[in-house]
Amino acid sequence: MNRKNLTAAVLAGLAGAAGIAGTAQAVNMNPDGLGQVLIYPYYTTNDGNQTILSVVNTTDSAKAVKIRFLEGYNSREVLDFNIYLSHHDVWVAALADSSFFGAAPGVPHINVVDDSCTVPYLYESASTAPGLQAFLDIAYKDNGPGFNYDDGGPQGIARAAEGHFQIIEMGTLVGDFADYATHQLTAEVKDKDGNVTRPATWEPMDCERLVESWTRDLNGDPLSEDDWTFDPTIDIERNSGGLFGGAAIVNPENGTMYSYNAQAIQGFDKNLDGNTLHEEPGTTDPSLNSGDQLTAWVFFGVPQNRAVSLQYLRGVDAVSALFMHENLMNEYTTNAELDAATEWVISFPTKHFYVDVPRLADVTISAWIPTVGDPGCGGWVPGFAFPTTKPVTGEPIDGAGPWPNPGWEFCTYTFDPTFDTIDADEASPPFTELFDGESCDNVTLKTWDRDERTFLEDTPTGVIPPVVSPSLPCIGDDCETSETPFQLCYEVNVLRFGEESIFGTPTLDEQSLLLNVQDEFTEGWGRINLYSDSDHVDFANLVGLPATGFAAYEFENEFLGGGDIKAFYGGLFGHKGNVRRICDDQICGSFINR
Repeated sequence: MNRKNLTAAVLAGLAGAAGIAGTAQAVNMNPDGLGQVLIYPYYTTNDGNQTILSVVNTTDSAKAVKIRFLEGYNSREVLDFNIYLSHHDVWVAALADSSFFGAAPGVPHINVVDDSCTVPYLYESASTAPGLQAFLDIAYKDNGPGFNYDDGGPQGIARAAEGHFQIIEMGTLVGDFADYATHQLTAEVKDKDGNVTRPATWEPMDCERLVESWTRDLNGDPLSEDDWTFDPTIDIERNSGGLFGGAAIVNPENGTMYSYNAQAIQGFDKNLDGNTLHEEPGTTDPSLNSGDQLTAWVFFGVPQNRAVSLQYLRGVDAVSALFMHENLMNEYTTNAELDAATEWVISFPTKHFYVDVPRLADVTISAWIPTVGDPGCGGWVPGFAFPTTKPVTGEPIDGAGPWPNPGWEFCTYTFDPTFDTIDADEASPPFTELFDGESCDNVTLKTWDRDERTFLEDTPTGVIPPVVSPSLPCIGDDCETSETPFQLCYEVNVLRFGEESIFGTPTLDEQSLLLNVQDEFTEGWGRINLYSDSDHVDFANLVGLPATGFAAYEFENEFLGGGDIKAFYGGLFGHKGNVRRICDDQICGSFINR
C-alpha cells in the first residue's frame, strides 16, 4: 500500500468526537462464540490424524452458509460448498486421509455423515462414494493452457492435507426454500402385506430441490426463473449471526483428541446495499473480503482497557484488525520423563488477501477530509483525528458540510479523489512479501523457563537462546540477543519444540509448514514478536500481524496395566497476545471508550 501521506492516510479519529456508531455497525470478535463468520485455524489429515468439525445454528431461522477449506501454504481453495441449515440444526463432518476409507493413501477427503442439506448434496453423492468427497488440487497447480494456477508452492494433493477453514453466513432462508432445508418426519412405507419396506425417517424435506436451484443447462443458463441461478436472493434475507462451531484433531492410534472452538466474528455484513452474500457453490465468493462493514472494534488491554473503533479500506482489512497482535505467547514442554511433545500452530487467516497476486488489484480510495487549517475544523492538519461520519445516523460524510459533529459544527470538507491507493505490484501491509512459493515475514522468539530465566549476555547461568531451524543467520550483535530471529513464510505455520511430533507436518517439494525449535529449557513459555523488524504496521497503525492459533501438548505414559498398549494424552491451549497501536498521541488519544 502506497501512502501519499502516511499520517493523513490513517483514518484515525473515527471513534472520537465524530461519534461513530457502536459495535452493532462494526466488525467485532464475539467472546461469547456466536457470529456470522467462524474461523477454524487448523485442520490436518497427516500422520494418522483426522479432523472432525461442526457448525451449529442457534437461531429460529434456517440459514445459508459457505464452508471453505484452504490449504496451509497460500490459502488456495481445496474444497468449498454451500450448507443449508434448518433452524436449530447442527452439521458435522470429518476430514481424513483416503487410507481410512480403504483406498490408496495420500488424498485428503471429507466424510459427510450428516443429512443436512448441502449443495452439492454430498451426503448422498460425492466424488468417491456417498458422503465421501476428495479434496482438490486444481487451485494451485498448472492445469493446462489457460488454467495455470501454479503459485510456486508444492504441486501435489498432499499440500491439501494441512490448512485451515472458515464458515461464512450468506443469509437467512425464508419461504419455500427454508421449508426444503427443514427436517421433518416422513411416514413409513409398507408393502401390500403390511410389511415395512421403509421405516419412518427424520430428514430434510427436499435437499434435491436446493441442488436443482443451483443447476444450469448445458449452456450455463438457469433452468427456471424460480431458481437461484436466475436470482440468488430468492427466499434469502440478510444474515443475522447466531452460529457457533468447533473442531477436534483426533489420532485414533494414539488415542488423542485436541479440540478447539471456532472464533466467531459478528457484524461482518449488514446488507446495507440490499444484497445478500448468497453465492453459487464452487466459487470464491463470499470471502472474508465480502462484508460491507469497514469499521473494526479492537480491544486494547492494559493500560488502556478499552475497545476502539478503527476504520479501514476493505472488509478484509477490518477482519484482519480483529486478529492483529504485536506478540503471541504460550507455554511449551519437552520433558523427557513425560515423553512430552509441544507444537504451536500459527495461522494468518487473511494473509492471502495481502500477498497472493490474483487477489490483489490497484485500488484508489477517495474521501472527504477536513479543510486544512480551518478554525471550524479544530485547526485540523494531516495526521490528526477527524470525523468521517455524520452524527446520529453514522452515515459517511459525503459532502462539504458543515455537519453538526460535536466540536466540528462549523467544519467544511474537501474532496480528495486520491486519498489512498493499494498497489497490486507489491504485498499490502502489514505483510511484506508477495507469495512466490513462500511469503516470509521476519519475527523473533524469546523463551523463559518456569523460574523466569532467559538468555542474558555475560551471565553465569549457561543458558543459551533457542535455535529455530530453518532460521535467519545472526550477524554481529544479533548473535548476542535474547531473541531468536526467524521467518514465518506461510498461511499456516507449525513450530515443533524438541524432537517429538504431534501433527506430523511433512516436507513437500523441499518446502514445509514446519519449523523446529531447540531450546535449553525443557519447559516454560515463549513469546513470538510479530513486530520485531518494525515493518508490520496496518492501515490504522496497529503493529504486528493478523494471527491466531494454539499450542498442543502430548504426553506418553507407560504401558497400560502392564500390557502392550501405550497411553497418550494431551491438551490444546489458544495463544495469548497483546494489541498495540503506534501513532501521534493526539490521534491515539482521541479515541473514546464505548
